[in-house]
Amino acid sequence: MKNNIVLITENERLAHKIKSKIILLRDCDKVYVIEEENCFEYIKKIKPAIIYYHLTKFNEDDFFTFLQKAKQTEEVSSSSIIMLYDSFNEDILCAAFESGISDFIHTKASETEFTIRTIWCLRKQECLKFSDKKTDLLSEINIMDEKIGIYTENYTKSIIKDSCENKNGCLVLLAPDVNVRNKISLGEIAKTIKKNIRSNDIIGYIADFKILIWLEHTNKKTALKILDKIQKNLTIEYTISAGIIEKTDVVFEKSFELITKALSKALLKGRSFIIAEEKQKNINKINDKDIKNINIESILSPLFFQYQKINEEKFFETKLFQEVNNKNCIFKLENQNGHSSFVLSNKNNTDINIEILHNIKNLEIKADKISFQINDFDKDYIEELLNNFIKEFQKYTNY
Repeated sequence: MKNNIVLITENERLAHKIKSKIILLRDCDKVYVIEEENCFEYIKKIKPAIIYYHLTKFNEDDFFTFLQKAKQTEEVSSSSIIMLYDSFNEDILCAAFESGISDFIHTKASETEFTIRTIWCLRKQECLKFSDKKTDLLSEINIMDEKIGIYTENYTKSIIKDSCENKNGCLVLLAPDVNVRNKISLGEIAKTIKKNIRSNDIIGYIADFKILIWLEHTNKKTALKILDKIQKNLTIEYTISAGIIEKTDVVFEKSFELITKALSKALLKGRSFIIAEEKQKNINKINDKDIKNINIESILSPLFFQYQKINEEKFFETKLFQEVNNKNCIFKLENQNGHSSFVLSNKNNTDINIEILHNIKNLEIKADKISFQINDFDKDYIEELLNNFIKEFQKYTNY
């Protein structure tokens, strides 16, 4: 089997040096050096196993556009993309991994380091090909959907049940909101989910527009982040809701029942993610005591005040307002381009509801809603949500 390797760079001297460091495993393997301009059409023809892309301070936009195209193009989607860099930038590196690179390496790295990257990526290609063959076989016997590569309705529950037995992780039951079901296919949602979860996570269809996901070794807070990421990768008009449970000792049937109920509640609210909990006997008194001891005002008042003071120095011509009590915690931002609010409410002293709303000129952005029980209250998670809310306001209003 021939392995094509592509090096994208405008620097001829660098191209010569890098090419000399890449050790080919077979005589038929070949390294192609091409320039950035119109490189994508050429790459589609040769279908490389590995793409080395030289990132400089002058081609960041082209690089990220290339990554986006690669994700969406069948001929290149399985290629390993390795970022070649001259100087390290942590923010760019994180964004590059988020956008789909497989690895990164300095332009002055040794021949050994290039060899390790090359062998690792070729091994990954072999695993992908084996996985594709397995998928084809499962599709032939109707266990897996041929077009999307997720389990079919008749087999999803039994496969996930066997996979999560005696293991920790999160079960997620997800569905498009009722008002968008005639606008988006489950296939589109499934493809977006697959791009935002790991290759060893399991996903399959369930009846009535539902998709079941098993996220092994994942806690509920991480599961919420993954769902938020999936929602952000769907276009604004396509919204989803989900029920989530962190599975430890809970049997699958009980877990599935709980997330089904949680999803039903989430769909009534729209664009909501609700964490389900198993009600356990003999600990209600302890839980009640713990709940009474949680004073949200004393926890969040310093946090909201701190964020107000920090961001008053950052934002010009923007009003910041925050109000905190034990029932409602509000953080607001407003300027000439729009206003946004972060509202955390605790009306019945058992459930926490968060609503994030952006009212921005010339933009239609639906509210984000998150719900969980008060005994899952986590200051770090609230701080992360608040920080993301402020960043979104800054992005939407260009401040």
